[in-house]
Amino acid sequence: MKISFKKIAVGLGMTCLLAAPFKTFAFALLGPYEPWMQATNGVFDPVFDIGGPMDIDSEYRWNVPVVTYGFDKSFLDYFGTNGVAAVESAIKILNDLPPASTIVLTNYPFSAQYFNSQAEPLGLVDLKSQTLSLLLEQMGLAQPSRYIYVLKQWDISLQVPPNAFSSPPWPDGTIPQFILMRNFDPQTLEASVYINETLYSAYIAIDNNQNSMVPFTVDQWASSRFTSVAEFPIAQYDMYTGGGKVYTGLTYDDVGGLVYLLSTNNINYETLLPDITGIGINSNSFVNGAWRPGVDKITFLPQSTGVQPGVFMPMTHQYADTYFTNGNLVQQQLQRVTFQPDFLFSARPDSFRTGTTNWINNAAKNGNLAGAGPGTIRPPVVVAFQKMGGDFYSSISPPNYVWSEDSVQDQTSIAHIYGSFDNSTNPPIVYPVLQSGEVSMALRMSLSHSNYGENFYGFEWSPTSQAGTVYALQTSTNLSTWGTLFAITNNGSVFYYRNVNANSPSRFYRLLPQ
Repeated sequence: MKISFKKIAVGLGMTCLLAAPFKTFAFALLGPYEPWMQATNGVFDPVFDIGGPMDIDSEYRWNVPVVTYGFDKSFLDYFGTNGVAAVESAIKILNDLPPASTIVLTNYPFSAQYFNSQAEPLGLVDLKSQTLSLLLEQMGLAQPSRYIYVLKQWDISLQVPPNAFSSPPWPDGTIPQFILMRNFDPQTLEASVYINETLYSAYIAIDNNQNSMVPFTVDQWASSRFTSVAEFPIAQYDMYTGGGKVYTGLTYDDVGGLVYLLSTNNINYETLLPDITGIGINSNSFVNGAWRPGVDKITFLPQSTGVQPGVFMPMTHQYADTYFTNGNLVQQQLQRVTFQPDFLFSARPDSFRTGTTNWINNAAKNGNLAGAGPGTIRPPVVVAFQKMGGDFYSSISPPNYVWSEDSVQDQTSIAHIYGSFDNSTNPPIVYPVLQSGEVSMALRMSLSHSNYGENFYGFEWSPTSQAGTVYALQTSTNLSTWGTLFAITNNGSVFYYRNVNANSPSRFYRLLPQ
């Protein structure tokens, strides 16, 4: 269904926010969905989302100081040692953070984003940057710009004309009755319309079945300069923002969100993870549920491995647990034995990461019987990167921009492939690592009779052959004369062919080894 857009100003305080004498910042918090979070108000997207935006004091966090990570065989086969190094470079950025209690936020930049001139035209997605964003998500941070304003429920009073954009005639109570603000300043913890010193607004995309907030920067050039790392947790978003983007570290707001979650001043009632036991004098008796401060710092350690790739050995971690009893801060010695990584990195035909349904909601124990949090993040976490092999589109024919496949030689290819690169002039590494022996690939084709991409029809070829085998996708209207659309090499990846406005009376396709 085609979506119509009407610009609607983002809040009752829009005018005064623009005139604020100082700039602020913001982070967003992630947690399990609340009942009001639905696809119809743009809060729940089953393709891109794993949870919804939490209110301040309803955060979810880890309450152990050490977590482990590892790589399964599929990751090692597809990404190789360079892929392992890319993921570990993202982990190192988090490990290098000081304890939250000692962090000075002004030591971190408003932007850590760069574009690699060699990777950008290839549409490469940086594996390290993607990993860093995914790790922030699994540590309890959500996409900040998306949740500056959240549509809680639709009301006809929100449908103001476009010329009322700068001064909406919204009635009192629009916020929080219909619209919520779920971005928070790291210093004041108040709702904020800034991210890394960049002012945001939003409009509502209005559709018969869905009405959702769409954020944008008031300064149209600001979005490319100031972007939080937590903004793009999965690679599919880069299909719309372009390739070649790389993060060299965390931004002010990313670190501000972590400081809030891990702060020793942030005290919640929490229970321990099930695999934690006491040691020493606490062997037979230890305190489980208690009021606990944040752990101050989380360290990622590689899970011990056996001889075979992807086979893990148990690890024991001992630590001092801090909690309150009778108003006093005390410690007890605990240990945790991990048999599998808390974070397992994998490579699959489709991207996947563990959702928030396993997270523990401690709202009732914190005196908020019907609340959405606070809570505890519980492992294990699986982060599976898609085996991206490239996208092929029908060409666009100016001036009317009508999709057509009348010329089988005129196709547009968008790489959309994982790589490793930085902000230097070093050539990028392109994945996958070419394997030997037989591997399975996939070519997914989707056709539509509409310029708007509606009513897609799909088909998938999944051949298995020797790595490096070249295939040609061919098309015909009569089963006699065939033309080649493009060629692909079997490297174990997933490829896409998308054709919009495929209005031929009849057309046939085949995938042939060359």
